[in-house]
Amino acid sequence: MKKHLNILFLFILISLGWSSYAQKSTLPVACGGSFATYGVYGDNGNSFFEWEVTGGDIIRNYNDSIVVQWNNVGGPHFLTVTETNIYGCVGEPYQDTVIITIPFVDLGLDGEVCEGESYEFIASADDVTSYLWQDDSDGETFIATESGDYWVKVTDEYGCVAADTAALIVHELPDVDLGPDTTLCGEEGLFFDVSEYGVSYDWFNGDIAPTFTAYTQTRDQEIWVDVTDEYGCVGSDTVVVRFCGELEIPSAFTPNDGDNINPTWAIEALFAFPDATVDIYNRWGDRVFHSTGYSSDQYWDGKDQKGKKLPMDSYYYVIDLKNGEDPIVGTVTIIR
Repeated sequence: MKKHLNILFLFILISLGWSSYAQKSTLPVACGGSFATYGVYGDNGNSFFEWEVTGGDIIRNYNDSIVVQWNNVGGPHFLTVTETNIYGCVGEPYQDTVIITIPFVDLGLDGEVCEGESYEFIASADDVTSYLWQDDSDGETFIATESGDYWVKVTDEYGCVAADTAALIVHELPDVDLGPDTTLCGEEGLFFDVSEYGVSYDWFNGDIAPTFTAYTQTRDQEIWVDVTDEYGCVGSDTVVVRFCGELEIPSAFTPNDGDNINPTWAIEALFAFPDATVDIYNRWGDRVFHSTGYSSDQYWDGKDQKGKKLPMDSYYYVIDLKNGEDPIVGTVTIIR
């Protein structure tokens, strides 16, 4: 025969460290994946209790109490218990509801940035009350600038916790090297190859090839390139190339008063050698002129170092470019 029993539920949620009693009422919310103990008041020594659980597994059964591990399936689940006494009388099954809550958080895919940039991790979550990042900050987002793993934990109103981890890779910029500043003379060229540093190239003049050749000119020039690697990171370098072209050294000049025709001994390309020295000697070996550097305001005007006009004659010059090459020597004639 069946017997209607007035059964009281005893609920103990071990993971949260508190207990409560519920009589014919919905039990406290539990977290997905948590363990909880449920029991009934009854004659444990003289009755047998049969338990049924949906959405969880009974991992301990003490007859009048059980330990349940709830699955990670949110929503309402049910506890049902039926008592049979020593006389075989079966009570009406008693059922109560347990709401399982499972907070969710997603940091998205791993991030990648270039050196010097930052990446914002966004904790995408619903119905949570707090956030906790690995550095103890508590915002919904986190700004990262270094390679590594980053995690966030979220907690809902019932104290249930979810977590997610994502990684950030910070790529170094291409270490582009065009070499040191240099000087070109004559017909030589200077070849640059930056193919090893990336996959696309942008030169100062609009070229997009991985190589560039500079040739001699009569002006200084800045040559730069931006190189982009396979991660989209950009590295740059700049080199100053001092172009001197062919050193056209006049063999004579006419420093006559008033006519302004070839009044100075002009060597235009020498400006590219700021450390060069120019020395001029007369036929007896006396130095009549000296300069360090030889720009337009330093050109020899046919006077000695005291400002005295020199007579028409041939003079011996020594030009040292200070570039490791032998000095350039020759003669120049003053024509009056």
